[in-house]
Amino acid sequence: MIRCIVIEDEYPARELLKSYIATLQEWELVADFDNAIDAVGFLARNAVDVIFLDIQLPKLSGIGFLRALEHPPIVVITTAYSEHAVTAYELTVFDYLLKPFPFERFLRTVGRIHQQLQGSPKEEKPREDRPKDEGHLLVREDRRNTKLPVSEIQFVESQKEYVRIVCPTRELRTRMSISKIEELLATHDFLRIHRSFLVALDKVEAFSGTDVKVGRHLLPIGRLYQKEVRAGLRPRFGGSDTL
Repeated sequence: MIRCIVIEDEYPARELLKSYIATLQEWELVADFDNAIDAVGFLARNAVDVIFLDIQLPKLSGIGFLRALEHPPIVVITTAYSEHAVTAYELTVFDYLLKPFPFERFLRTVGRIHQQLQGSPKEEKPREDRPKDEGHLLVREDRRNTKLPVSEIQFVESQKEYVRIVCPTRELRTRMSISKIEELLATHDFLRIHRSFLVALDKVEAFSGTDVKVGRHLLPIGRLYQKEVRAGLRPRFGGSDTL
C-alpha cells in the first residue's frame, strides 16, 4: 500500500481530495490535517510515502513546513496560487496542482508517483477498456488499430467528434474525446492547456501568457488553464514566462 496524508485547512478542498484518494487501489489515506503543525508531530512518529500539501495554512505555511522536513517523502502541492511554483520546485516537490484541479489531472500525478515508487505505471480506476500499454497508445483510425509511441506525440487537438493526434511526421484522427485521451495519458507528462488542446510537456519549445509553441504549431492557452500552465511550464524554463 502507498501511505499518504493530506494537509489542507479548507474543509471542502480536503474532503474532495480525500474522495479522490478513496477511488485509488493500493493507496491508504492514513491521516488528514487542517494545519501543518499537527502533521509535523504525526510524521515524527509515522512514515508515509506521499504528502498532499496546501501552501496557505495557519501558523505554519506549506513552504515553511517543507523547509522543516529533513527527509521529506514525495510531496504534491495543492494550492490556488501559482506564484509559489518556482519556490516549491526548488524544494523538490514532486508536482504542483492548481485548484480546482480535475480528477484527470490528479490521476496523472498519481500515475507518475507509481512510476517513481514502483517502477511502472498502474491503472488507478477499475477500467478494463483502456487500450494502452507501457509507452504506447492504441489508436483506431479508418478501421485500423495503430500502435502509436507516446514519445512521438506533440499534442492532441479536439475536433468535435474526433481528436487529432499530431506527431512530427504524421497525424492521426480517431473518434475519441480529448478527455479520454488525457485519461489514457495520465501516467505520462502531458498538460491540458485549453479545453481543445493537450500537449506533451517535453515538446514545448516556448510559451507566453496566451500561447504555447510546439514544433511549428502555436497553440492557445485557455483562460481557465492559465494558472496550471504557468505552474507546469515555468520550472522547465528557469522560472521565466517566456524564452
